[in-house]
Amino acid sequence: MATFKVLLDKRRQRQDETYPLVVRIYTGTTFKDLNLKTYLLQDQFDSTKQVVKNHHPNAKKINLLIKKSILKVEDTKLNLEIKDEAISADIIKNSIVKPQPKLNFFEYGERLIEDLRGANRNGNANAYRDAIKALQTYSGRIELQFHELDFEMLCKFENNMLKAGLKKNSIACYNRSLRAIFNSAINRDLVELKYYPYRKYKIRGEATVKRNISKEQIKAITELNLEPYTQLWHSRNYFMLSFNLRGISFADMVSIKPTDITDSRLIYQRKKTHKMYNIKLTDMAKEIISLYQKPDEKYILPVLSALITPHSKLERATIQQANKTCNKYLERIGNDLKLSQKLTTYFSRHSWATIAKRMGYSKDLISEALGHSQGNRITEIYLDSYEMETIDAMNEQVCKF
Repeated sequence: MATFKVLLDKRRQRQDETYPLVVRIYTGTTFKDLNLKTYLLQDQFDSTKQVVKNHHPNAKKINLLIKKSILKVEDTKLNLEIKDEAISADIIKNSIVKPQPKLNFFEYGERLIEDLRGANRNGNANAYRDAIKALQTYSGRIELQFHELDFEMLCKFENNMLKAGLKKNSIACYNRSLRAIFNSAINRDLVELKYYPYRKYKIRGEATVKRNISKEQIKAITELNLEPYTQLWHSRNYFMLSFNLRGISFADMVSIKPTDITDSRLIYQRKKTHKMYNIKLTDMAKEIISLYQKPDEKYILPVLSALITPHSKLERATIQQANKTCNKYLERIGNDLKLSQKLTTYFSRHSWATIAKRMGYSKDLISEALGHSQGNRITEIYLDSYEMETIDAMNEQVCKF
């Protein structure tokens, strides 16, 4: 005889301390779980009444899901009894959720990449694609089951890449993407937790060369006598605009629209993290923007065409090429100033943070300005006026020469 119960699967606690909500179907001493794809904290579920407690914001919706799921189980059980067919927990579950063919690691990774592209999360999609290609190349495998990606394979993968001359940080980046793919598969119940290889294998990078220059060197860049409207001149403008906008990324900077600026403030959403930023324009930022802004143009900077579809492959390729060209000419500027490092657009963000730190501003304030805050901190666009003014004042001082 089949029985069932709604409960939290305490065997599968997630990092946020939630548990999967399941309908557990019993036949004798065996059982199968019907995963409701909902995750709850222990104090959000009444295990006696088998309902979500009212203080959960989606209690009504989830309780309705529970009722519908129970009805499905009861209906399936009744139909099997009417047909006088064998009844087991496995049969009942498979009648409700048709078993899907299991994907191997590479297949699942490719499907995950498609999902990310559909959600315009192209940065993660590209990172996952590069990691999968690296694993295929350096492992010599074109098909790989999840359980085969074990400690020994990861060690071999690392050693082969080191022999090929890859840096430890590149290897660490690949492994973080592979780990994310594996975690996603575990969360979707496609692979058992016992096969997780990153409990034993530890991802190790190495300290990177800091990509920052001093305030005096930033000032020297602004004082260079460059012929207007040349590539050197444009590249210097882009670098200084990024610096004055607290190290805004190149991709976000070239995507700024006139409508993103109101009352001398830039409000935009970062492509990489989707976090909102609200930045008061410095005098230099206003000056640079005025050099480029034209009526009826979609974007302020002359990099992206209005005809290019946002989040498309063409947009990504255009931004990457423009960034590459900008870095080419920034390197020339750096050479002219005899900088010890190869100057790139990345230096604007790192330099801004380092200069702010050397000027005595707190790490918390700098992190808030860069958008590194975590936890329950509200996004910067909603900061109270005092905090906003403090960050505005800090940016003014960092960018003041």
